[in-house]
Amino acid sequence: MLPRMTIKIVDRVSLSGWDDLDSIDFPFLTSSFFKTLEESQCIGEGTGWNPIYITDPGVSLMYSFIKDQSYGEYIFDWNWTNSYHQNNISYYPKLTSMIPFTSVTTPHFLGDSSQKLMETYESFYKEHHFSSSHFLFLKPDELDFYQSFGYILRDSFQYHFENKSYLCFESFLKDLKGRKAKQIRKERVFPEEVSFKQFTGESLLPEHGKEMFEFYLSTISKKNAIAYLNEKFFIKVFERLKNNILYVQARKNEKPIAGAVYFYNSDRLYGRYWGAKEDMINLHFELCFYQGIEFCIKNKLSVFEAGAQGEHKISRGFRPIKTYSAHKFKHPGFHEAITQYIYNERKHIEQLIASLSQRLPFVADKFS
Repeated sequence: MLPRMTIKIVDRVSLSGWDDLDSIDFPFLTSSFFKTLEESQCIGEGTGWNPIYITDPGVSLMYSFIKDQSYGEYIFDWNWTNSYHQNNISYYPKLTSMIPFTSVTTPHFLGDSSQKLMETYESFYKEHHFSSSHFLFLKPDELDFYQSFGYILRDSFQYHFENKSYLCFESFLKDLKGRKAKQIRKERVFPEEVSFKQFTGESLLPEHGKEMFEFYLSTISKKNAIAYLNEKFFIKVFERLKNNILYVQARKNEKPIAGAVYFYNSDRLYGRYWGAKEDMINLHFELCFYQGIEFCIKNKLSVFEAGAQGEHKISRGFRPIKTYSAHKFKHPGFHEAITQYIYNERKHIEQLIASLSQRLPFVADKFS
């Protein structure tokens, strides 16, 4: 009798047969998170993020998306898109594996069958009309694996706060140069009528999800950006992942005026979204940086990932940390040209990280 082939490809996490996703210590890799994205229709038909799950039910799973655009990825490939277009070659659809709208490093395979799943994925990629395949925000120990399948490795960077076993926020400030510490203390002073409160676990309520959605929309409006998420997503994710979400609320005269949402696991805090209905100096720094640092220190989390962009993070204790992605292109000419592009880009990023690191605010003899 021939052995039964169990690996399958489905477009909904509920069909994947994976029952243990919620035991994973990454909030973004729980079935609850993916189900919330699907049920709120933030991913799926018409969104540009059509999920595919390749699974050996109950044993292993990987995730990817059929993309017809590049929004919400944070590893930018617009130059590649334009080059394809200028040569009358279609860049879309493509395959992209990452947590949607979320620039955090996570595993891309769950379970023990990465080789089998990757071989199935590669066959799926080759058999369909995809220009390219992309795995974004890779863990360092995944890099050799993707190279073995012919992928080009690309370097990027983000800003992370590293908790050096600080006892409190003030002990963190003592590691900074005096002028920088003084600047941060000054930035944390607000009028008497302004207060801040953190919510997580049982204190996190559906009304906070509705509230955060309104703040999120205010940021989208100010930046003239795309609202990838909707109210249903915020309400459901605040309910389902309440033990992995931190919501920080700013109040003025006891009325909410701003908020920031973070995700966290046993080791890391991930800054995600913020917004404010009222402009106030230093409010962004308090909600998005200092409240997160305090939470890390209090809960003994080792790293606070504040995402990419924003050199102002450096003077507030966030270090430039290299991140990785892997890319493959069916067109041999473009695969070769982009390989050279990535090689040149890597040298530039090395120089940029070295330059940015010279601006860190820490006392030199403690962090040399």
